[in-house]
Amino acid sequence: MKIWKKQKKILAAFGFFMFFMFLCTLISRAVYASKLPQVTVDTPHKMALKHTVEAEGIVHPGREYAVTALMGLRVRTVYTNVGDKVTPETLLFDVDLEDLKEKIQEKELEIEKSRLQLSDQEKNKSLEARKKKTESDRAKEDQTRTQERQAQALSQAQEELEDAEDAYDDHTDHPVKTTSSKTRKAKQAAYDAWVKTEKELKDAMDQAKEAWEEAQKKAEDLAQAGEENSQALEDARKAEQEAKKAFEDAKDAYEKHMENQVEKPDFSAEDAKKAEWESEKEALKKAVEDAGKALEEAQKTRSDALLDADRKVEDTLLDADADSSLTISRMELAVLETELAAYKKVQDAAGQVYPEAEGIITRIQVSPGERIGDGAAMVYADLTSPMQFQVSFTKDQKKYVNQGDTADLTLGSSSGREVSVDYIAENEMNPELYDARIFLPDGVGTIGQSGSLKAEVQSESFSCCIPLSALHTDENQRNFVYVVSERAGILGNELVAEQIYVQVADQNDTYAAIEEGLIDRDTELIVSATENLNDRDVIRYKE
Repeated sequence: MKIWKKQKKILAAFGFFMFFMFLCTLISRAVYASKLPQVTVDTPHKMALKHTVEAEGIVHPGREYAVTALMGLRVRTVYTNVGDKVTPETLLFDVDLEDLKEKIQEKELEIEKSRLQLSDQEKNKSLEARKKKTESDRAKEDQTRTQERQAQALSQAQEELEDAEDAYDDHTDHPVKTTSSKTRKAKQAAYDAWVKTEKELKDAMDQAKEAWEEAQKKAEDLAQAGEENSQALEDARKAEQEAKKAFEDAKDAYEKHMENQVEKPDFSAEDAKKAEWESEKEALKKAVEDAGKALEEAQKTRSDALLDADRKVEDTLLDADADSSLTISRMELAVLETELAAYKKVQDAAGQVYPEAEGIITRIQVSPGERIGDGAAMVYADLTSPMQFQVSFTKDQKKYVNQGDTADLTLGSSSGREVSVDYIAENEMNPELYDARIFLPDGVGTIGQSGSLKAEVQSESFSCCIPLSALHTDENQRNFVYVVSERAGILGNELVAEQIYVQVADQNDTYAAIEEGLIDRDTELIVSATENLNDRDVIRYKE
């Protein structure tokens, strides 16, 4: 029993402790939550965005006329001011007549100089034409003379070639007759045989004579030795007689051979005549070749000379170099005469300038004592033509306004009227601006009147549109939003602000249309907070 009571007290104490801890937790969470940023949320909507474009402008004249005057004249007096209403009888300004007179004199002097120069150019042109005709006639005469001379030279070269060929043919038709080689060999062989026999006979005679003389000397020697009747002497004398007889026979044979002497063949004379004939033949052949070359050279010379003469004639027939100086001088003279006539027209009008129609002066470009420049001296607006309202849009505004769109126009204190944007284009001076024009009905607007143009354009329907206050931009110009999400914390689940980057499709002053993706129609977007938020900051709903 005592144990049970003791356990009961322990359970009661534990229950009281748990209750105390739960109470402390609630108090802690309340204190923690009281310090958290409070946020207001909204969910995306499906809607179309409405864009309103409003800009200030001024009424301008619908049509303007330029008042022009001769450039360079000195203005004496200006009688009107910007904004003055003028009629064709209103004197706008006049020029200095003395200055105009000097201009006329200068222009007349220029015209006289131009006429003298033109006269000189015409005379030179005529002289050049005559010189060109003379050159052409002389070139044709030279051409004819060249043809005749070259024809004569060619004919002479042809005759010389024919004469050389005839002389060569005549010479070759009468060759020099010479002994044939066979006959020459036979005569030489006969002569050589005779010479050989003559030498043999002479040698035999000389040997026989020596033998005879030796036999004679031997017999004399024997006789002197006293052997008159000896057999030896008798034999010696007999041998002497035999040797003598042999000598006499050899001598007779030699003399008989010499009596039939064969002359040595000599063909030098006929060879000389043959050589002379051949030399003359070569000379005549060379003469034919030289005459042929001379004919070819004459033909080439004739061709070159005729070509050169023909070209000289062709050159004289060519058109002269393009020269527009005479035409230009005539044009310049005509311009000077036109300018002089314009000056005299101003002089006839006493230097006074009037407008052509009724209007209001909008611009004055001349001043007393100054010379008139190029362009309009004055500009005046035509009061009979409709006015136009001109206004400028920024690039962002231009996205929602196009040519042909309707808009509401308010001029001064009058009520607005619906108009159409007749023209819109990029500003030539500032590409960040676009100029628009609205042509006003007759009788509407006055020059310089201020007004405002208001255009409302509704976009297509977007499925995900958020309040513009929920859209933020980081330092890199990227768009993002904060959405409500949960995470586990020390005291349980808690709400956090999660940063999500988005792509903006369109936006106006209150809403932005973003592309669907991480965000859908059920996503809670933070549209406001009591403090500046960062990604993953803990938050609580605003009470």
